[in-house]
Amino acid sequence: MTAEIISVGTELLLGQIVDTNAVYLSQQLAKLGIDLYRRMTVGDNRRRIASCVREALSRADLVLITGGLGPTPDDVTAAGIADAFGVPLVRHPEAEAWLTELLQRRGIPPSQTLLKQAELPEGSDWLPNPVGTAPGIWMERDRKVVVAMPGVPAEMEAMFEREVVPRLQNRLSGEVLRWRTLRFAGIGESALTDRLGELMQSLNPTLGTLVKPGEVWLRIAAKAKSEAEANEMLDAVEAKVRELAGDWLIAVGEEPIEVLVGEKLRALGLTIATAESITGGLVCSTLINVPGSSDYVRGGIVAYTDAVKMHLLGVPWEVLQKEGAVSEECARWMASQVRVRLKAHIGVATTGYAGPTGGEPDKPVGTVFIAVSTPTETRVERFQLRGTRQQIRERAAYLALVQVLRILQRGIPPCRMR
Repeated sequence: MTAEIISVGTELLLGQIVDTNAVYLSQQLAKLGIDLYRRMTVGDNRRRIASCVREALSRADLVLITGGLGPTPDDVTAAGIADAFGVPLVRHPEAEAWLTELLQRRGIPPSQTLLKQAELPEGSDWLPNPVGTAPGIWMERDRKVVVAMPGVPAEMEAMFEREVVPRLQNRLSGEVLRWRTLRFAGIGESALTDRLGELMQSLNPTLGTLVKPGEVWLRIAAKAKSEAEANEMLDAVEAKVRELAGDWLIAVGEEPIEVLVGEKLRALGLTIATAESITGGLVCSTLINVPGSSDYVRGGIVAYTDAVKMHLLGVPWEVLQKEGAVSEECARWMASQVRVRLKAHIGVATTGYAGPTGGEPDKPVGTVFIAVSTPTETRVERFQLRGTRQQIRERAAYLALVQVLRILQRGIPPCRMR
């Protein structure tokens, strides 16, 4: 079975909201072993919706549509589907009865405006909405299926899981698709693919790379007749990847970097403190996004000026005068001193030029120094980042957490904080 997704909503085209529905459906189709070939976005226009449906049906077995099923005049998805199939809209008696009862239970008069939601393409079936009021649509013809669901994510997800998935499973051949994400740092995308060589040409499992800030993700996808068989295939390929590029592997899975760092800190019984200049608190803020992070985050100091670096972190005036605030030595002092002063096992520091002005001939805009200090050593890495001021700051914060994770994975010898 092949599929396409159509997201309906002028607000999507205007960039007023992010299309999380398409992301969710893409992930769920992959789990079901259904090949997704295209995603389209169209505004609230009956004629254009009909055109998109006809186009998708010319290529795919399954068309999933989200959005445009409400009671307002611009909710025209049902009409667009009807036009695509050349049938009229009709009031579906079961959907109308369900909707009337639902509205009455909620103390809402079942007006004709609200009951408009029960007008579905002739010949279609309706799908109950476990969360909202708009019924979904299931339309079959010539062994092809069109499914329309509400655009509200909570409604769409509940309807897909409870109503759509069971119907799809009855039509599937039994194949499953499973994937695994291996994450690398310190190696570029082309260098990684060069190391993996012919393994990248595998047809099943397939391998693909994705560049992330500070990382390269390698996604391995296996299609098999059972989940156990797919996992065996993934295990075999992962073992080969580790042999070829294991030195750069930092994680398996798609957990946010702050979750990975937090899990490692908690498992080792360690604490962390941050000293930030260029990132202005982003590193500490990201760490405390994780519930329970007070177990291992001691706190942070935003040392944006030289005066704060000297008075709160003890960076010597001589270092600032000779090396500058954006330097390896300054980052080293910041990381080691925040660790000592906040009584943490690990101190991480960032300093650099975010631009768009500033910089030096040998330290242009985008130069960032990141230091990670433990009771036994302090390591400093220099990076040259590109992008806007905000992008450079965000990437620096992300890289700081990557550096912390790498230090934690190498292991920290047992020792007292001092």
